[in-house]
Amino acid sequence: MKNIFLNILSFALTTGAATGFADPAVFSSGTMTIPEGAVISDSEAAYYTDITMAYDGNGALVITGADVMPLVTVESIDIQVMESFPVQVSASVNGYLSVPCVNLLSPAVNFSDNTFRVVMAESKLGPAETCIAVTEPFAESLSLDVLNLPAGTYTVDVNGVTSEFTLESDNSLPL
Repeated sequence: MKNIFLNILSFALTTGAATGFADPAVFSSGTMTIPEGAVISDSEAAYYTDITMAYDGNGALVITGADVMPLVTVESIDIQVMESFPVQVSASVNGYLSVPCVNLLSPAVNFSDNTFRVVMAESKLGPAETCIAVTEPFAESLSLDVLNLPAGTYTVDVNGVTSEFTLESDNSLPL
């Protein structure tokens, strides 16, 4: 797990869904604590909470722990390209939580090689919690940062389900 974290493309820190403010990463007494993060690469996506890293004495932080969160099931992605300038794009993601007693966590988004990769996960039930075993549908709208992107076709990948959109012209503000 440590090598995956250290060699993967990015940690995408996510925002607290309830407050709208990011929970900050904290470094204290040689330990870094990151409330939520995602590993996003071409070949894998994973979502973690309670990530801890310790100072190794040689100037590096080493992963010492993290809780893997279950990814949600995505059924469809509907892309909306707004008729504005600059163009704004949003993705409406529809899917299912594993049970109605968990919450959708803040999505993590990474952009590279004309692809927006999104990781969406759900919270876990506590050890003493029980819940009826039925899936719970969700619909989530995500704004995609398309400012300054050139004209072209782009892919949105949410937990392995993909959709495409096209920017007909460069989406840059004049200087």
